[in-house]
Amino acid sequence: MSGPPYRHDGTLPRLTSEDLREPVRALLADPTARVSGFTGEPVGYESWSRASDGLHALRGTASTDAGDRAWELVLKQVRYRRWKPGRRDLARQIDDGGDGPADWAYWRREALALASPLPAAAGGDFAAVRCLGIVPLPGERLRLWLERVDGTPGEAWTAGELLDTAECLGGFHARSLRQRPAHREWWCRPFLEQAALHERFALIDRVAEAATSADPAVRRLFPRETAAALRVLAQRHDDAVRTLRALPASLVHRDLTPRNLFRTAGRTVAIDWGQVGLGPAGEDLATLTLSSAAAADLEPDAVLALGAAAAERHHTGMAAAGGPCDPGAVALAFRLVAAYHFGLPLVRVADRLLALDARSRGEAAEAPDTRRRVAVMAALVERAQPDLRGPAGG
Repeated sequence: MSGPPYRHDGTLPRLTSEDLREPVRALLADPTARVSGFTGEPVGYESWSRASDGLHALRGTASTDAGDRAWELVLKQVRYRRWKPGRRDLARQIDDGGDGPADWAYWRREALALASPLPAAAGGDFAAVRCLGIVPLPGERLRLWLERVDGTPGEAWTAGELLDTAECLGGFHARSLRQRPAHREWWCRPFLEQAALHERFALIDRVAEAATSADPAVRRLFPRETAAALRVLAQRHDDAVRTLRALPASLVHRDLTPRNLFRTAGRTVAIDWGQVGLGPAGEDLATLTLSSAAAADLEPDAVLALGAAAAERHHTGMAAAGGPCDPGAVALAFRLVAAYHFGLPLVRVADRLLALDARSRGEAAEAPDTRRRVAVMAALVERAQPDLRGPAGG
């Protein structure tokens, strides 16, 4: 079986009105609803999750005792898929091929989370998409019926909408911290405890090679100081893991990328809860802010400024929800996750550049997009150095 990314052919599963009856009744909150007609179309996407097995939008009408009503649903299918990654696979992607309940790609996790009261319990203005039914299928597959979220997708947000979400997220974390959920064996392991990091550490020597490249454009991208800072990430990794484990742990989504978020009616709705677990609040805040910053192609100063503004709004949200709130702990987790999750992939940029022929390497190193991405990654790695070299790093 080939590895990610996975693409789906868009074929709509064979469905009958009977298949749709219960999710439509749940959506309409009407036990008399009878599906009278429907159509469906694929939602095109590329997934890095082995569990992914297709996404479809369905709409139709239902007859009820109160008259005909229109409805819209999302059908998401997940499955078990075996995969044995090689070392290069591990360096480029978080999934280590494990099949245990705590592994990154555990295929039942999202269904277990959405069927539980956990996301709703912390809820408020940061909510999980509403699940309307989970149906087991043959061949280790599940069918998840979800409410269609009618709102502004994260890819189209303004900076203000992102900051509004940071505040909503702060309230979510505060409520979760007050009533920490009981242990679940299927919590996803935190990012810093994934096997992919060790394979990325192995590529730090490629950054050192780039720092002594014969091409001046490549040398400018990767000064010797960058390779030294990356080595600190590798040397102090165990300390960083212990530091994050010692911080207050709340429920965290872990995949707050723009495509998984919607703003609607003054609140934020998150989809794709496949990596949910316990962790420090700053883990979510880093993912929310930095994945959006990457999508917007921001320069380093703008990325750091956005992170500071998001942290302030996150603190506001925690305080408004009654706390507890420790902005220092949130900021520490933000910096460490930013360095390892969003800064360390710098090694892959160096590896890809050095694999090119001399002419292509120089052209790629001079590209504005490459220079901007490398500068942002290096800034995030550098910003965590005091935490790793000082008391927080041990």
